[in-house]
Amino acid sequence: MVINKKYKSHILSFEKMEGAKKIRKSPKPKHDREMRTPRSNREESFDSDYRIERRPTPRLPKRKNDVYVNQKTPFIGQFNKCKSLLNSEKEIIIHGLGAAVNTAVNLALQLKSFYSDAVALEATTSTVDLIDDHHSSSGDHRAENRKNSAIHIKLAYVTTSS
Repeated sequence: MVINKKYKSHILSFEKMEGAKKIRKSPKPKHDREMRTPRSNREESFDSDYRIERRPTPRLPKRKNDVYVNQKTPFIGQFNKCKSLLNSEKEIIIHGLGAAVNTAVNLALQLKSFYSDAVALEATTSTVDLIDDHHSSSGDHRAENRKNSAIHIKLAYVTTSS
């Protein structure tokens, strides 16, 4: 086999690489991910005492049959709470906000499956206005409005007419 001089160095380096471990380099993180500060004010990120406080989510007065779903509470606990409420009430309403929307939908579908389709689902989506307070050590204070998606799922027993 005749090896062209032009490609000889490439073949030798390839043979050396074959026995060595292959090292994968991870891609460089994006600038937004490195800073971990609000996208709207990058210059404030250098202030060591800069902090963001999220105001409480606005809610209507809680009724007996309302269930507010979140990501922190174990799913089985939320499921059991909904089961006990459905046994005592005609209908319950499951509320989920932001990342908890998927959990709320999953919970409603699991309940529907558990009750063998004896309950009907009615879902409504909405957008909730949230407010974040930005504080810095220099005494600057500002509020930033943002929006987050929400879901409200009503589960009610299906009445069969004979």
